[in-house]
Amino acid sequence: MGARAWRPDGPGSFQAPAGVTAVTDRTGRRWTKRGARWTANGTKFIRWRVLVADHGPLTEAT
Repeated sequence: MGARAWRPDGPGSFQAPAGVTAVTDRTGRRWTKRGARWTANGTKFIRWRVLVADHGPLTEAT
């Protein structure tokens, strides 16, 4: 089974699915979950729906 993916206009774009802790955006940047928000560098945090909208499509990182 392949990695799950999320698109701005698809299901799962509003709230992060349970169990997802890291994703890769369309440029290959890795984003990790810290609390309720996501970060690529540890200093700037954004919500899931913003991550999907501005950086999607996203692919689940392993």
